[in-house]
Amino acid sequence: MKLEDRVRKKIVRAINDFGMIDDWDKIILWVSGWKDSMLLAYMLSEIRKRSKKKFEIIWVYIYKRFLITCEVDFAERMSFFEKIGIPLETVEINLPEESKLNQWVGLSCQWCSYARRIALMKLADKRKANKICLWHHLDDEVITLYMNILEWRRFKIMDPINRMDKMDVAFIRPLSYVREKDIRELCKVLEIPFSPCLCPIWEQWRRKEIKTLLEDIEKREPEFMEKMYFSVIKELYKDILEK
Repeated sequence: MKLEDRVRKKIVRAINDFGMIDDWDKIILWVSGWKDSMLLAYMLSEIRKRSKKKFEIIWVYIYKRFLITCEVDFAERMSFFEKIGIPLETVEINLPEESKLNQWVGLSCQWCSYARRIALMKLADKRKANKICLWHHLDDEVITLYMNILEWRRFKIMDPINRMDKMDVAFIRPLSYVREKDIRELCKVLEIPFSPCLCPIWEQWRRKEIKTLLEDIEKREPEFMEKMYFSVIKELYKDILEK
C-alpha cells in the first residue's frame, strides 16, 4: 500500500473512531504553513471528495502581529493551494493592549497557540462553524503526555476531539493516528511545500528536550511512540473505542 493511502486510512480511522466529522459540519482548518497543517489541508480536501458525508471546510492562515515574528513566506504555499483548488483565507490577529496574554506570549509556544485558538473560536462564531481542525499528530500527543507528567504531574493527553462547554464548537485532531516521520516523507512524495518552525522559543523549550528523549528511546525500542499512544488512548477512551 502506498504511503499516501496508508496515511489517508489512518486519518479516516481517527475521524470515524471519535466521530470527528458529521453531515453538514462546517469546519475551520488552521493552516500554519508547517508540514503537518499543509499535509492535513491536502488530505482532508481529498477525503472530502471521497466521503459520503456532506461537510464544508474553511481553510485559514492566521497571521499574528504581536511579539515574536515567526511567520512563514506564504507565497509558495498560496500557489500550491491555488493549484489544487483550495481557497485559503488569511486572518490577521493582534492582541489588545489590555489583554493579559501580552505578558505571556513569547515565553513559550503554548501562549502563542492559545492566542491563535482564541482567534479561531471568534472566527468560528462569526462564520457559524461548529468544528475547528488542528494538526497535532501522534508524536505531538505522546510528547504532550510526557510534558504533562514531568512538568505538571498530570496523566493527560491531547483529546482527539475536545468539545467546548461554553461554545457550540469542538476542536478535532484528524492526524492523531499519524506519525510525524510519515507526514514529512509524504510531503516530499507529494511535493507539498512547507516551512520549518521559525520560532526561536522552540530551541529553548522543554518540549524539544522531551521529544529528543523519546526519539532516543525509540531507537532502542522500535515503535515506542505507537505502543505508548495506543495503550493510553485505548484506556482513556475505552467507552468510545469499544462501541
